[in-house]
Amino acid sequence: MRDTANDRWLYAWAGANVAVGALSLLVPLFIVGLGGTAFDLGVCWFATSVAMVPGALGVGALVDRTGRHRPFALAGLAGIALATAVLPFLDTVAAVILVDAALWLCVASATPVFTTLVLADAPEREWNGRIARLNRYQGYGWAGGLVLGALWTRLAGGALGPLASSSLALPGGLSVGPLTLPVQRSLFLVCVALLAGATLAAARWLPASDAAPSAGKLARRPRLLGTARGALSPLLPGRLVSLARTSNPRALLRGVRRPLAVYLLAVSVFFAGFSVFSAPLPDFLAGVGFGDDAVYALYVVSSLSSAAFYAGAGALADRYDLRRLQTGALGFRALAFPAVAAAAAVLGAPSLSSLLGVAALNVVVGLSWAVVAVTANTLVARYAAPGRRGAALGLYTALSSGAGGVGGLVGGWLAARTDYLLTFGVAGCLVVLGGVVVFALGWLADTSRVAGAAGAADAD
Repeated sequence: MRDTANDRWLYAWAGANVAVGALSLLVPLFIVGLGGTAFDLGVCWFATSVAMVPGALGVGALVDRTGRHRPFALAGLAGIALATAVLPFLDTVAAVILVDAALWLCVASATPVFTTLVLADAPEREWNGRIARLNRYQGYGWAGGLVLGALWTRLAGGALGPLASSSLALPGGLSVGPLTLPVQRSLFLVCVALLAGATLAAARWLPASDAAPSAGKLARRPRLLGTARGALSPLLPGRLVSLARTSNPRALLRGVRRPLAVYLLAVSVFFAGFSVFSAPLPDFLAGVGFGDDAVYALYVVSSLSSAAFYAGAGALADRYDLRRLQTGALGFRALAFPAVAAAAAVLGAPSLSSLLGVAALNVVVGLSWAVVAVTANTLVARYAAPGRRGAALGLYTALSSGAGGVGGLVGGWLAARTDYLLTFGVAGCLVVLGGVVVFALGWLADTSRVAGAAGAADAD
């Protein structure tokens, strides 16, 4: 393992992810506070998904060509901070959606830079360890941001007194009921301070300059980017997608064989289902009476469940068939989605029992995500043509992001036009449909192998 004494910039990136983790839920809650609907949240989800793609593509290609990290990393962090500083002064939903899209464009631009930097000059045998290290800093920073949101909305809500109202106080200090906009705006300012500090720390700790990349490094960097993206993409479900491998979309499609094409179709379907549920979820939780601090706490439960179970999911993946394991995880996830709406209705939200019931279901959502995240990248790599694993992972992240954006838009529209039990039921059905396709991949892969063997025999 190479010396990591000069990797202090990881602390800066972790600090930035604390702010980004808090913002990931704060912006949807802010939209709801401004009078936005579930459909507005779907539009916001779609806009951010679309905005991230050109950011990652453009900056990734520039890093490939120049071999430089520092200027792009600092520009990305400064852009996130600037967009965050603008948000608390906005008063319309449309303006918030527009600025939030710009914010996530900057996040997607910065992420591949830090990913490639953590692997720079490291031999391939050390990539897994380096990626695992980056995962810890980034993932726990994100979870820390959700904890910050829960604590700040509770503490600031109490400090602002009559400005922050709640309809019910629960044991443990969580509130159920709407928190007003001043509390949310104050949390934006806290995030701005964190991002400013992270940017200054990165300016101090990032390598001062990068040497011009050699031909050998340029030749291997696309593969490196694809490997890094495959390991990191589960950290930000449905949101943060790094497509930095290539600026040529046709390169992503070469060598896609039938099992991989079918699996990517399944990925598109179940990721759309994920977003049909996730995009309007903050509006649902706020609508049934959960306060901002309670909503943050529920997201913390899901996020920490995933983070804590990644190692366990990896152990399960080593022991069991990946297709069946992923199908099972998708099944549990599909059942949990409509159960969230049912629990809130049956247990009478807002109440302590409904909060605990939804929290238990969020544990299921988090654990199942860990299994899906671990198994998906391995299945893509397994079905990819030899020498095309990086391109296959790029196509996987592109399709999961695009499908997630469309699913978020559909979920917001359904929630606004119908009700949440139906909306979350549709989400579950899409996940089940994708799971059925994944389960059938065993038969398809066996058929392909038989056909390939027969073709080789005929050729002889």
